[in-house]
Amino acid sequence: MARESSDYREGCPFWSTRAMKCQLCLEGLFIPFNDHIEVYCKTLHYRQCLQFSQHSASHPQPTAKRNRRKYERVAASHRVTLVLFLQSGEFASHLPAAYESAACCRTLDLGKGGMRLTTEQPLMKATVIRFSFADSFPKSVQTGQGQIAWCNKQQNQPDYQAGIAFQDDRLIDTMGLYLGLIISIPPSAG
Repeated sequence: MARESSDYREGCPFWSTRAMKCQLCLEGLFIPFNDHIEVYCKTLHYRQCLQFSQHSASHPQPTAKRNRRKYERVAASHRVTLVLFLQSGEFASHLPAAYESAACCRTLDLGKGGMRLTTEQPLMKATVIRFSFADSFPKSVQTGQGQIAWCNKQQNQPDYQAGIAFQDDRLIDTMGLYLGLIISIPPSAG
């Protein structure tokens, strides 16, 4: 059974857990208090931090020309479990020892054609996996099959990021519908 790790990034991408400081303000202009760190820096509420929102406003996302993605991505943090697809056509009950702690990962974003996730161990490119989200995720997109498109070690971080490309046309279409609903519903309505 997959284990839950407390090392998954669930906070601000600019918060350094090792240095215990905000990397947005290298000049020392902003030193967050402990309550700010607990409320924003270490949680998924970091987007509500004034420093983060000012940085986001002054550093717009890259233009579509530089975006290699075929589909728009939606930032989302969900636990996802990976199971290795064997050449025999069967799924392993768990990942091999090299993948043991990678079996339970966390998404960073979702798109119609795939997802980006964070994991403690590197994942081998072109490996076919079966993934599953928690029971709270909609049944129509709760499980699926994908292929590891890339995996990179993160600088100054203990984890890796990997891209999974969905391989099932039904899942691609259903994920597109699901993400369309998320985007069209205002945050205060849910």
